[in-house]
Amino acid sequence: MRSKVLSLLLVLVLLLATFSTAFAQAEPFCGDLDEADCALLTAASENMQEVASYQASAVYSTQLVGIPGLPLSEAAVDVMVSGAFSYDDAALAAAQELAAATSQEEIAALMSESPDLFVDFYNGWAFDAQIDVAVSEELATALSADAGIVVPTALSVPLILADGILYADVTELAPLMEGGESMTGWIGFELGRLLEAAADQGIFEQAAASMEPEAVAMASGSDAATAAALMGLSAALSDPAAFEQFQTVERVDDGDLDGTPVAVFVTTFDVLSFISSPQFVDLITGLVDSGVLGADAPSAADIEQTMQMVGLMGPMIFQGLTAASTTMVSLDEPNYILGQRNSFDWDLAGLLQMVAMSGALPADQMSSDASTISISTTVINSAIDEEQTIEAPADAVIVPAEAMMQ
Repeated sequence: MRSKVLSLLLVLVLLLATFSTAFAQAEPFCGDLDEADCALLTAASENMQEVASYQASAVYSTQLVGIPGLPLSEAAVDVMVSGAFSYDDAALAAAQELAAATSQEEIAALMSESPDLFVDFYNGWAFDAQIDVAVSEELATALSADAGIVVPTALSVPLILADGILYADVTELAPLMEGGESMTGWIGFELGRLLEAAADQGIFEQAAASMEPEAVAMASGSDAATAAALMGLSAALSDPAAFEQFQTVERVDDGDLDGTPVAVFVTTFDVLSFISSPQFVDLITGLVDSGVLGADAPSAADIEQTMQMVGLMGPMIFQGLTAASTTMVSLDEPNYILGQRNSFDWDLAGLLQMVAMSGALPADQMSSDASTISISTTVINSAIDEEQTIEAPADAVIVPAEAMMQ
């Protein structure tokens, strides 16, 4: 039971890390911005990497409405995270070095050569946060029927990380897990000591070795060339510069965020141009060559024919798809990124009309209302470099590292 709780908590920690200020990009995309605007955006991004304490709130939202074949008219999930965060000098330095590793090969090299970076980051990171999950009632009912337990429409998990120990109040979480009905209150996991032991025992090096093409090939049953193609695909997707030609950025009207004047930058992604580009073909080809699509993967001829169709039908299929990012930079010096919103919205009307015309979608499955997919992430930073008080709960039951190692 505790291992399941621990696995879930590790996922939640990774979620918290996704909006860490220390992982901000030092060189943002400037596109055709003038020199002054680019300098402002760059300065704010660089300053964020030096932030040692702050407060933040984030909302991750996903909504599916009127999707044919989906047994729900609407499925919506909102994950809200808020809290106070801080880093000591070692954690901040480690985060900056980890953020510079953008490819799988670079991450593997750090794991093999500098495992202490991961230990330093975790042991020097502290936060007092709460994760709230809200699920639409229809989706909660469907999940409950599938899981055989009552899945609530709302769930809260307070988390505290202090001195390398991750604390969680499992009062609301435990009843959702088999055998967890009796668990309540705070539980602390000595993850810092666990990471230190893992580094001493060479587990990071072993994990790095398993990321090599030959190891991936053995695990997946494919050859080294195929595994290398898969890793190449991963590297291409992790390189922001590869997609810059499909992006545009502009500074729109300045705004106000909680009383602070901000410059607002909006970056848009030209989806249609991207899917019509050689880069997209290369990505698809690399995915096919990797073998992850199995024996029924399309051939090179299939890909070429499909891309020709996309070139003709793309405007109809993707006319309702938009991807954009909004960045809010404080105008008061020193400049910081106070807000960030990423959104992906797809009105499926054009796509569904085309599918219905082809006969692939029965008329009775066509929704009479809107059919949309919306995914967004919004992060607001505040109290930057102000002292944050983060204290361990006094009544927590501690799970020692030795117990987890077993």
